[in-house]
Amino acid sequence: MREYELTYIVRPDVDEEALAAIEERVAKTITTNGGQVLKTDHWGKRRLAYPIRRHNEGFYIFLRTELTDKAIAEIERQLKLSEDVIRHLLVRVEPVEAPAVPPASAPAQAPTEAEG
Repeated sequence: MREYELTYIVRPDVDEEALAAIEERVAKTITTNGGQVLKTDHWGKRRLAYPIRRHNEGFYIFLRTELTDKAIAEIERQLKLSEDVIRHLLVRVEPVEAPAVPPASAPAQAPTEAEG
């Protein structure tokens, strides 16, 4: 399984119960298809950069997940079919390698009185 970031925007006119149901449905789809939700972050209602389907605002939800190929296909299918989700983006997270630490060099010694 690889790690992915899923961000989706829900219509601004849905109530809290419907928003919670959408979030639960997305998480359930991920877990039933062999994936795992690592982190969920609610960004709240935000203004869109441009109107989408005549909406100027939307509820942003961000998920950090581990997904199988089957889970990717199913979650994309469900998000495209949902009328409450106006936009989504699924991006694979590339593993970050730690920067190489240069070997510690010996500290420079100050010249002694006999040398200087």
